[in-house]
Amino acid sequence: MTPLRARVPLLALVLAAAAVAQEPVPPVDPALPEQLKQLRAFVTDTKMLSDMQAIGLMQSLAKDLGARNPKDKERLAKAFGDVFRAGKLRTGPKEVLYRETADELAKFGDLGAPEIQKALADTRWKDNRQLLSHMILALGRTKDGKQVDWLLDTTTRSPIDELRAAAGEALGNYTELELRPRRDVVKAIVREWGSLHARATTPDPTDPSAPIDPGPRNARDTLRAVEGKWSTTLTKLTGVSHSGFTEWQRWLNKNPGWTPPGTKKP
Repeated sequence: MTPLRARVPLLALVLAAAAVAQEPVPPVDPALPEQLKQLRAFVTDTKMLSDMQAIGLMQSLAKDLGARNPKDKERLAKAFGDVFRAGKLRTGPKEVLYRETADELAKFGDLGAPEIQKALADTRWKDNRQLLSHMILALGRTKDGKQVDWLLDTTTRSPIDELRAAAGEALGNYTELELRPRRDVVKAIVREWGSLHARATTPDPTDPSAPIDPGPRNARDTLRAVEGKWSTTLTKLTGVSHSGFTEWQRWLNKNPGWTPPGTKKP
């Protein structure tokens, strides 16, 4: 039987650990409903003269999210997501409202990612490649693991080079992704890079009367847009650096079970 004197310190340690584990939940902010009402008023201003106030308010509300009640964080993420849909459509320089909204939502992690995804699916800016690219980069900064498949699919299959580059860059944020899915991401990017490389280096036909195949030129255009972004992401995910596809392919073939520095093998 354990002596009482030995049990007392042990009990104290257990109670101390329990106290640490049960940190108090921050209270709900009573001022938040009015602030969100003000945000909506700024965004729905028919003359669109209050966008800078809306941006400033979002930046203020997104500070120190760790000190907010979980329900308040959910309300904030939803309210920020509504900015994409409320009021008149912003175009040209006015698009800064949407860009800043995406940047603020990125701070919410897996709460902000679904709101950014909704915005990416909005057909109102389906042809606005710069805005979509900005949103994709913000989506990557959420580090939400549920977005990896979508980002990888966009990286390897989108018909729009700018989006392929942005999605590939966004995947570079997932340095804490588990090793096996991280290897899958790297393998998929290198494989698609190889496919593009093969098409881009296809010799032009020597017969001047032969039909012109746009495939090689399109592949070269895509490579110019994505190579730098993809290579940087591969370096972030693997911990090694190579300058081009051939080196990456050679390295991956020699190191199929690669493990980045500081990561234990499964």
